[in-house]
This record gives sequence, C-alpha cells and structure tokens, in this order.
Amino acid sequence: MNKFSLKALVLATAAAALVGCGDSETTITEIEPTPSQPAVGDGHDHEGELGKGRLAIADVNQAVVHIFNLEDNGLMESLTITNPAEYLYASPGSRYAVAVQRSFNTVEFIDGGVWQELHGDHYDQHSDTPELTSFSLTDVKPTHYVPRDDKAIVFFDGDKDTGVNAGLSLLSDESISANKVIAEHHFDTYMHGTAEVRGDFVLTTLRESGTESSLPERVALFEVHGDHFHQEQVFEESCPALHGSFQTEDYTAFACSDGVLAIEQQGSVFTAKKISNPVSMIEGVRIGSLKGSEESNVMIGKASSDFFLVDLASQSITPLNWQQEANLTSVAYGFDGHNEHMLILDSEGHLNLYSAESNWQFESRIDVFETLAEDAKPLIVSSKAHELVYIINGQEVTTIDLHDSEVIAHFDLDFTPGKAAWLGVSGEKEHEH
Repeated sequence: MNKFSLKALVLATAAAALVGCGDSETTITEIEPTPSQPAVGDGHDHEGELGKGRLAIADVNQAVVHIFNLEDNGLMESLTITNPAEYLYASPGSRYAVAVQRSFNTVEFIDGGVWQELHGDHYDQHSDTPELTSFSLTDVKPTHYVPRDDKAIVFFDGDKDTGVNAGLSLLSDESISANKVIAEHHFDTYMHGTAEVRGDFVLTTLRESGTESSLPERVALFEVHGDHFHQEQVFEESCPALHGSFQTEDYTAFACSDGVLAIEQQGSVFTAKKISNPVSMIEGVRIGSLKGSEESNVMIGKASSDFFLVDLASQSITPLNWQQEANLTSVAYGFDGHNEHMLILDSEGHLNLYSAESNWQFESRIDVFETLAEDAKPLIVSSKAHELVYIINGQEVTTIDLHDSEVIAHFDLDFTPGKAAWLGVSGEKEHEH
C-alpha cells in the first residue's frame, strides 16, 4: 500500500544564524539522517520534522517573483527578474524556481534558499535568503518543462518564421548550482515538442520539416553521452499532432490526435504500441495532456473538459466519471506532492480526491470555497514535504490539509498572481508490498 511519508529527520542542534555571500542571511540546522519510516500510530509522519518550505508566486503584471515563507505565510523577498515569468516551476529537487519567460526566449533560476547537504553522519539543512542566481538559459521559445526524478528537460520550440531550430537542455539542481546544463541537443527544424528523461535515455519528439503543423508526429530515443545526445532509435509508430507526455516506472506515453503512443522499457530495449481513441470520443476532441503516478500504469488523460483513464498495460482508454453530482464542472486540477492523488476543484468549490492506488477512483471530498466566480481560474500548488495543498484563487491563498481533510489557513496577496511553485526540502514516500 502506498503511504505518504517524510524523511524521518531528527533535529540535533539549534539553528545558527550566519551571514553568507552578498550579505544574505543564512540559517543552518544540523539534522541527523535516519532511515525513512512512518510515524507510530497512523502511518503518517507529522509536521515539524521538515519545514513547510516556501511558495514562489510570479506577478502577472511585472517582472517580479514573490517568495513567501510558509511557516508564517509572510512575504520574504520580492525578486526582480529580466521579464515577466509566463510559467513558474520547481527544479527537480525543489530548491530553485524556474522562471520561464517564453516570449523573451529566456529562463532564469531563483534559489528559494531551502536545501540540505549531507555532512558525514548528519545533514546540514540550509534556510537562506532567496536570491536570483546568475545562471540563465537563452534560446528560442522555451515552452515545455518536464521534471522527472532528479533531472528536468527544458524544451525550446524554435521559430517557424525565423527558421530557428528546436532544442532541449537537460538540468538538475546540481547543474543549476554549477551554472551549467548537463547536456543539450538541437534538432534540424522547429517544433512544439517535449521530452522525457529516463536515466541515461531521453525519449523526445521529431517533426518532419516539410509538414505544415508545428506539432511533431514521431518519437525518437536518444542516449546521453557527456554533454550531448546520440540518437539511437526512431519508432515506427506515428503520433500525429503529438502534445503531452508522462511516464511511469515501465512506460513512457505521448498523447496523439488519434490516441496514445505507449513505449515500454525493458532494460535498454524500448518497444512502442499505439492505443487508439475510443469510438465514443467526440469527433474533434483529443487527449492533449497526460498526468499520473509513476507507480501506476493507468494515466490520466485530459481532453478538453473531460478526463480519461489511459491503461498502458491493457492498452485501453476509457472515460473517468469523476463527478459526484450532476452538472459539476472542473475548475482546476492537479496532484498532491507525490502524485498519489489527483485533485479536482469543482464548480461548487469542493476539492475532490482520486487515488492512484485504486486506479484513480473517487476517495474523498473537501469543502474549500462557498462560491467560485464564473471566470475563476484557481491554481493548485502542492507541497512535497507535507500533505498540504495551496490553492491560489484571485488574490487569496488557501491552505488545505489533505490528511485531515480541512482548510487550515488563508493569506492575502497585494498583487495579481500568475504561476506559482512550491520550494523546499522534499519528503519521501514509503511503500508496503
């Protein structure tokens, strides 16, 4: 059974305030590393072993990213970046905020200040002042950011009008700290593509230069060789109008206009199979994004306002009947910090939870909002340290405890929020088999 738990870290000494480079304030806490284990009594670790972390929120109107301390929900820093952040993500290890400025061909990185390093028999857990790093990426139209395990890929679309080709960069928290990418690759044409990293392999998209659409239609296997990639295989199965991808322990899937391309890995051997759209799917509707849990071979496919279950093992696509009441619509959706639950905020203000362990069947519901504006576009951001979810709705942030199924806090913003990301030291989950 899957359980959400945290690294069982035991506080060993009191925090010591230091002054680091650039006059920024640094706090280092020495923590004894112990084996990860569930807390006694209820199978869950409790808050206090890891901090709540920080919330980075982009200002939609200005080139500013605001960093909030989630211990007290207070504003820590408002950092000026080069251009407004159109997208904001967490780095693979959740230390950095990745500020994607697609319209300006720029990606910048903000050090959230919460991280840890192993020193002999203990961890030094740092709580530093957030700051904009000197590291950045500059290439044409950075669009898809795909984190998997301890690495992430930034995919640059290139540009049809100027003839600039697409490319990708492979990153980790360590490479960001070292002001460099791990490896990079440039294609021979532009495309609105994506990529999935699996150890030393990368599955990425290919587009034939003579086609009209900017969407790719093929998938290729690359292998990392030092600071670059070698193409190893192009899969015969086509994936027209490819958009969206996700992976599990065994499969990598890509969403196509006519179904889903499922690629299974066995060691260094990759084989592809096509799963066709169900005949019941409305004409003109297609799955455009794939999400899920790496431990479940049933993914969530989103097609317009509908959700589908994509079973990669049985090769089937079926509707997910998520509504607990008639006439409900999905206002926002996301996942908890370890992708063990899908979260759907419905039009009546309920947060609905669906369990990966039971193939995304309904589990519970939490009342969050009494009313939601018809034009509301809430954003769900999940902690990777605790069973906490932050919903940004208008200029208010609401904190929900998923374990206790209740709203526990609110705080207001004095700016118009854009995208957001949780930063901090991630907990780990344990599993019983």
